[in-house]
Amino acid sequence: MIMTRETDYAVRILRALSCGERMTVRQVCDLELVPVQFAYKILKKLAACGYVEVFRGQEGGCRLKADLNELSLYDLMRCINDDIFVNACMDPGYKCPWRRSHCGVCHFHSSLKGVQNEIEELLKRRYIGKML
Repeated sequence: MIMTRETDYAVRILRALSCGERMTVRQVCDLELVPVQFAYKILKKLAACGYVEVFRGQEGGCRLKADLNELSLYDLMRCINDDIFVNACMDPGYKCPWRRSHCGVCHFHSSLKGVQNEIEELLKRRYIGKML
């Protein structure tokens, strides 16, 4: 559940673009200390989510499309594909070996579900624009 470096780089990219100007990927990377090889991959994800616009070619670059005051940390983390789980068992697709072998409900899992919900709600209330 720890925010990954990829999400950290995404925040930096959005911060660089928050000025509203069209910038080259190199300018963004130099300003925010993001490795170029990661920037292209992250920009592709941000563009797919509709948060940035990417322009190809010699006059290429990127520009912010989203209102950062409406973009939550939760939404950004989901865009970058971070697992927002406090434990693997929170993932609906996870097959818990303990639960299978004990044929029962795991009370720890039930307790973690509440923690999971609280964290998600907190992340949904934290907007990137207010954090920068």
